[in-house]
This record gives sequence, C-alpha cells and structure tokens, in this order.
Amino acid sequence: MKTTNLLLISLALLAVSGCKKNNNEETVPQKSAVAKETLYADFSCQMKTVTGGPVTESWGPNNKLWTNGRTIKVRFISGEGTSFVRGKVQQYAKSWESSANLVFQFVADNAAADLTVGFKHNGDAGSWAYVGTDGRGQTQSVNFGWFDNNTSDEEFRRTTTHEFGHVLGLQHEQAHPDANIPWNTDAVYAYYEGSPNFWTKDQIDFNVLWVGPRAGSNLLAYDKSSIMHYPVPARFTTNNVAIAANNTTITATDAAYMKKYYPGK
Repeated sequence: MKTTNLLLISLALLAVSGCKKNNNEETVPQKSAVAKETLYADFSCQMKTVTGGPVTESWGPNNKLWTNGRTIKVRFISGEGTSFVRGKVQQYAKSWESSANLVFQFVADNAAADLTVGFKHNGDAGSWAYVGTDGRGQTQSVNFGWFDNNTSDEEFRRTTTHEFGHVLGLQHEQAHPDANIPWNTDAVYAYYEGSPNFWTKDQIDFNVLWVGPRAGSNLLAYDKSSIMHYPVPARFTTNNVAIAANNTTITATDAAYMKKYYPGK
C-alpha cells in the first residue's frame, strides 16, 4: 500500500462510534472472541451523534484533532478492567505513537485526565470511542465491552488500535465515497433487523449503507486494508465478495495519515 494513499478528513460534528461484536449463537453485549476461528466475527457499528445527522466514520473531522505534540492523559474507570486487560490496552494504544507525534500517558484512576476508558459489558456495551477531542472531559470516552483475560492478543490489537484511531480523529473507512461497495441491501436489512440488533430501516441506512459526501471533505484515497475499515461479509455484497475481512493491524496508510496530521515522527 503506497503511503500516498492517505485517509481523509472532514467537518463531522460530535461523532461517536459504537461497535458491537456479534455471532449467530450469541446475544449482545458480548465479551471477546477467544477462539481464533471467531476472531473475524461480524460487527455491527452504531454511530451516535449529538446533532443527529448522518455522520460516517470514514474520515476525521479537522476541528477534532489534538494539538500536535500533546501529551494526552488517560485514566481507567476505577474498578473496571483487570490489570492484564488494562496493560494490553495501554500497549496497543501506545502503538500509534510510532507514527503520530502525540503521547498517551496513562495515569492513576483518581487522577485528572483528558480521556476515561472503561470496560462495560452491560448497558452501553460493545467497543466504542468518541472521535478526537470530543472525548475530552466525557464521563467515559472509550469502552471495550468484550475484553477479558481470555481475549486473544490479536483481538486486543485490532480493537484497541481501532478505538484509539477514533481517539486520534480517524473514523470508519467503509463509507468513503470511493469505496463503491456493491451492497446487497436486502441481505443487509434482513441481518440488522434481526437479532441481536433489531435495528429499524432508518438505523440501518444511517449506520451501514450511508455514503459520505465529497463536498466539505478533504477526500483522499480509499484504503480497504485500513484498521478503521469494518468487515463487510460476502453475503452483504451483490458480487458475493467479502471486503476487509481480516484487518487487524495499522496499515502504512493509517500511519501516513498520522504523520501528515500529527507530524514530527
């Protein structure tokens, strides 16, 4: 992947990504997939916005970037997450520091912080994060709803780097105007209207099928390998071809985005 294939950035307002991990035999909320064969289970990702308008997550709003060179203080919610799980989150969150000129400083649970991380398995569960500086000062800024001591290292890496990509201002890649995903809308509606999501058609249109506009966006090349691209199973496409099934690592494109917008590394 050429580093010129960068992610894109636009003026989305107050977006939050909410992601639930699903599988046909399970109910939501779920903890992590333990077995290797379940690592790439389907996701459903509900995008929450304060303004209520369509906001895809295939770019990062340019007014939500952190000040370049900043140390971002992060604390965990007291009583949530084992020391092992917390250590894995710290490890993979800090992996962004090799390309972004920022530092994640994890502080004590009772210390002042910019961001707060939790591990709720009930209520507002799933894995989600506020985008960019919108997470600053929130009661909870990031959630990892399926992490436990049995989570695989690959799943820790995939989900943590994805959610901290949101923290740094990245959003989902599948709604890029150049993605041109040949959606099988009947299959998409049938799946998301059923268990465990029970979404309305409007929710499905909003969270799954909406394509971002070119106007008002700094639009760069679509990267189907990005860590920010959610898997599109073959049954969701008219040509029966899966897209981004195994995205578990930060790509050269993801790193290039960070080097462009947080230069210095």
